[in-house]
Amino acid sequence: MRVARHYSALSDLNVDEIKFSLGNDRQNKTVISMMQGPTCLDIAIVTPACVTNWPRCTGDGNFGTMWGPNDVTKAKFSLDLTDQPINMETNVGFNEMAKKLETIDDKLLDFVHNNQLKVLGRKNLSRDEVKMLQIRSVRQKYDKLSGSLVGHNVQLTTPKYQFDGMGGKYPKAINICDMHGGVIPNGLVAPGDVVAATMFANQVYTGVGGDKFGIHWSFEDVQIICQRHKLETKTEVSVFQGHGYDFACQYQDPAADAQFPDPVLY
Repeated sequence: MRVARHYSALSDLNVDEIKFSLGNDRQNKTVISMMQGPTCLDIAIVTPACVTNWPRCTGDGNFGTMWGPNDVTKAKFSLDLTDQPINMETNVGFNEMAKKLETIDDKLLDFVHNNQLKVLGRKNLSRDEVKMLQIRSVRQKYDKLSGSLVGHNVQLTTPKYQFDGMGGKYPKAINICDMHGGVIPNGLVAPGDVVAATMFANQVYTGVGGDKFGIHWSFEDVQIICQRHKLETKTEVSVFQGHGYDFACQYQDPAADAQFPDPVLY
């Protein structure tokens, strides 16, 4: 069942008001709740405009992919938001979002460190040791050859199928919207598009891969702000300027030259 959430602008998110608390689930397992403000609101924001590289927001999501499930009822929609430049300008919106997410992660880290026996079943771990168990919200991307840091991204996922309350599941869809917020019938998010999303903290997870913990960020709607083929492209590369060659000549379209081929000498 779709939950009605109030999404606020990123600038309205006050990370100082976010707090964590311990509880127990039906199996009496310790769980962490995350809330905002005195009225315990969900953390739900509209993300800034970001370039996405690997969106799977339609169809069956990640079903049948290399790392996806073989059961369609376990499929997930996914959306990555990156810090890639937009129109060759630094994405300051992503940097602002990343800064706030890092602050939230640090607050969760302090909370787990102070409650490590209940959460992790460990004790006497330093803060740095607990941090090694944390999966951070802002992930780093490294060059495979040099190992140097080349960028950052935030990964959002949501299940394609939801429980219907009667022992079964039903499929849901991600709303794909245009630049004005209107839903696009059969809209498609493509790699390289500039998008924004309604993003929310779905849960604080623990015990993943043994004793890993972190925040699962999910999404409901995606806005296509600018399609990749409509983004600006370079008109010149300055490092090639200033080099003179005697044999240099102005570029001509080979297709146009084909209409007037050079004479063949015998």
